Amino acid sequence: MTELGHGTRAYCPFPGCTGGGRVAPVTSPLRGRLSDSQPVSLLAELVDPAEAESAVAAGAEGVGLLRSWFAVLPDGSPRSVADQQAGYRRVLAAFPGARVSVEALDPGDRQGPFGVRGVRALQARPDVLSAQLDALARAMRETDADQVDVGVVVATVTEADEATWFLEEARYAGVATAGVLVDLPAAAVLAGPILRAASFATVDTDGLTRYALGADGAAGTGRWADPWQPASLRLAELVGASGSLAGKEISARGAGVADPLLACVLIGLGVTSLILPVDRLASVRTELARHSFADCLRYAELATRAASAEDARRRVRSAVDH
Repeated sequence: MTELGHGTRAYCPFPGCTGGGRVAPVTSPLRGRLSDSQPVSLLAELVDPAEAESAVAAGAEGVGLLRSWFAVLPDGSPRSVADQQAGYRRVLAAFPGARVSVEALDPGDRQGPFGVRGVRALQARPDVLSAQLDALARAMRETDADQVDVGVVVATVTEADEATWFLEEARYAGVATAGVLVDLPAAAVLAGPILRAASFATVDTDGLTRYALGADGAAGTGRWADPWQPASLRLAELVGASGSLAGKEISARGAGVADPLLACVLIGLGVTSLILPVDRLASVRTELARHSFADCLRYAELATRAASAEDARRRVRSAVDH
């Protein structure tokens, strides 16, 4: 498939293509806005670099999270620097001048939820991070990408020192922007000091719900594995407030963001950009345009004061209907 940027045609087998399997030209991304014109960036979450062109066709304003799975071989070892570089180059070429955030590789991914994972695993295996950052830096040079726009994000951060270490490693490699994926309650509680070190934060609504409620939807825990849970929303609120104080961008990803109404709640909690699967961009963009920022603040207050996920959902829907 031919690489493309905004306003370019290329062969594309993905949804959103026009006749003949070609992408309808997109002269600019479709900006997310509330009804009062307040902007809310709508970014794509990509599982594979091959999805970049379909994200462009869907009007994504950038890539909020390029998952690291494509850079891992079946045996769990990282792909070569050249292979990783090719993937990053494809995404950067599709989104010139736009924000692109790449998920750091996790050498501990197979250890289970409570193993040495994320930043902890990378501190034990700095060679894995070094190779990934080298691949990304090379792709940035190839595509003349702006260092402010392109960054990396790491999970399992629970201390400011971990965020500082990650940022220093990234900058040493030539990647100036490094953020944290807030997937653990500890990261939300300590978001203030962590965000003084990190460039930005991404709230993982799935991770916060899973670890705060002790539920992942398996073995009958579905009732608690609900992103509307007030406990996980209050944790997200801590991150939003800390981001506002630090002047740092706060994005959000996960099942909670793909729910258009809960996306409005997250904006009221201080989230400034939303990271979505390509096929959810249009529905969330449409829903945002129906609500003002004042509405989002009201929904957030109602949801965080609720007694349960179902109560939070009911309160917000009632407010919307009236």
